[in-house]
This record gives sequence, structure tokens and C-alpha cells, in this order.
Amino acid sequence: MSALSGNGDNASAFSKKGAAGGPPFIHYDERLPGSDFRFLHVEKISTRIRKYNWELFPHRHRDLFQMVLLEAGRGHFSYDLSEDVLEAPVLVLVPPLIVHSFRYEPQLAGQILTISDSYIDELARFSGEPQLPQMLMSPLVHGLRGEPAQLAHVVAALAAISDNLTSTRRGRGANLSANVLGILGLLSQYVREEPLPGSETQRRRQLYADFRDLIEQHFREQLPIASYAAMMSVTERTLHRVCRDVAGESPLKIAHRRIGLEAQRLLLYSSLTVGEVAYHLGFRDPSNFSRFFVENIGEPPQVFRRTRLG
Repeated sequence: MSALSGNGDNASAFSKKGAAGGPPFIHYDERLPGSDFRFLHVEKISTRIRKYNWELFPHRHRDLFQMVLLEAGRGHFSYDLSEDVLEAPVLVLVPPLIVHSFRYEPQLAGQILTISDSYIDELARFSGEPQLPQMLMSPLVHGLRGEPAQLAHVVAALAAISDNLTSTRRGRGANLSANVLGILGLLSQYVREEPLPGSETQRRRQLYADFRDLIEQHFREQLPIASYAAMMSVTERTLHRVCRDVAGESPLKIAHRRIGLEAQRLLLYSSLTVGEVAYHLGFRDPSNFSRFFVENIGEPPQVFRRTRLG
């Protein structure tokens, strides 16, 4: 789900190593680095929306999940064929690939948490809450009126994330993960999933989610797309159509991006040599891995590691 080459709906990426050698949690200005697999950011809603006359026209994020907390004011949230009137306080979930728009009244207060989809997937699976991964696939509007404890919980978690993002203390990465898990725990406890409009839309997204789950289990085996289709009991043509409709990419591109993501993780956070990374990911020859890495990431693996680790 991450655009590892920095192409697509998000602008080009930049990264820097986290404090105490931890994973890269980074700020952005106008760039949305979808290729950073543990990207996390919090900002005020007004920071960006003011520039666009309080309206964001229909758009989507290929690699980024957003939580929008409207603490004061009113607005409108549109997605697919639905539109919700937002009355503060309210929490809005916007998954990747969902075409959506926002329109706000100028007098508002609120925050946006933006997180790479690969990272929130990782945390959702780690949470031990089986309904969370499915719940996070769909747009959701959760009203917080009459729920002061829930509102305080989310506000405190976002404040802690902001503090940890600028911190150089040890344990920063673990604290950030705990902060996000705190919000996910709240959602799993209080929020029921809202069905998407149209059974066919829901079916396509579910098939896409099933494909992503299978990739997660088998990407090191580098299976042909036909094998994934067989495991899903659909034709290869259907799988291609679903991936194109939901993600705008071919199944092979999606599978390659997951391999590339794991390659980046291993190069940054393990002591494996480039050759060992290649064999770990199912390549028979390190030279084939190097070509794959250049084609998908944009530079040789040795250069990728050296420029980020020094």
C-alpha cells in the first residue's frame, strides 16, 4: 500500500533516521512521503485548509491513513456516494484509496493525524483486536457529543504524539506506537463499522483486502499472480480488475511494492548484507535483487543503505 518509489498520489518522499537509531518518524511540509513505512504526523486542520478557502476538493491518498478530529465548528465530509455533516466534536477515519473531500466553516478547531497505511496495518494486527483491520478499511464518522471521556482520550493521545514527534528521548518510537494503539483501542471498544454504500463496492474492497493479506503471508515466496487468484477462488482477470479499480495498480505492482518495503526495512534495521537480504526475500541471485530494487525504489540497495545510515 506504500508507493515505495515516491510516485503516485503522494509527492516525493524524504526520510531521516529516528532518534536513538529508531524507526523514521518524520515531519512534512508540502510533501507526503508515502514511501516512509513508519510515517506519522499531527497538525491542526487549519494549517492547510485555510489556504484552500476551507475546502478540499475530491482527492485520495494512495499510502496514507488519516484520522480527523473536529473539536469545534462544523463541516461536511464526502466520500464515494455519501456525505456526512460534521458537528463537533467528531472523529473521522479516512482510509487510503478512498476518494473524499472536506468543506469546513472558518471558525473551527481540530487536528489531523496522518499515518502510513503500512504502519497502521502493523499496529492494528499487533493490537490483537480481530475486527480492527477490517474496520480501518472503511470511512467512518464517529460522533463524540456526550462522550467527554472518549474525546479527552483522543485529544490526550494526539498531544502525546505531537510531543513524542519532537522528542529526542529514548523510547520515542515505542511511545508513538503506544499512542496510536491507544486511539485504535478506543475505536475497537466504541465504534461499530459503518457499511460502505453498494454491495459491489464493498465486495471489491474486501477482495482487495484478502489479496493484501495473502501477499503479507507469501511475499517472500514470490508467487505468480495466478497462484494468489487461485487461493482467493477468483480468476486472474478478476483479481487484476479489482486491484485496478480499488488501488489503480496491477496485482504484480502491489506484490512488488511489498517486497520492496521489506527490502528497505531489512537494509535499514538489520545487519544482513545485501546478498543475504536478496536470499531472504526469495531472489536466487543478488544481482537480480539489485535490479529489482533499482526498478522499484530508484537506486541500488547499497546506495539506499549508505545514504540513510551514513
